[in-house]
Amino acid sequence: MRTYETPYVADWFAISLRWIVMIGFVVSLALGKGLTLAVFWPIIVMIFWNMGMTVLASLNLRLTFHRHISLAVDFLLSGVFFWAQGGLAGPAAWSGLLPIFSGVIYFELFGGLLAAVLWLCW
Repeated sequence: MRTYETPYVADWFAISLRWIVMIGFVVSLALGKGLTLAVFWPIIVMIFWNMGMTVLASLNLRLTFHRHISLAVDFLLSGVFFWAQGGLAGPAAWSGLLPIFSGVIYFELFGGLLAAVLWLCW
């Protein structure tokens, strides 16, 4: 039976997902000609958050309630970004997908559904 060298594979998936989504945020803002500092600062915070999570994952460390905290921060930062870029009228109205996908990675279907319901209620 094959074993993994890293016990936190889900963290690496979530980290990779965050990098891809952040690139998508920047591209969608640039294409929508809305790339200003007022809108870009949540992405800067996301970059530092994800760099910290990358360091933790590379050291095989986790926070207490790591999955819950990661999902909450993804939800909060995506919400701030969604609000800062203009909501549904903004070029990155799809920013709610980040916490939904993070919920799926960390808590499977139930986590994704819960994140989607919370995003819609927000």
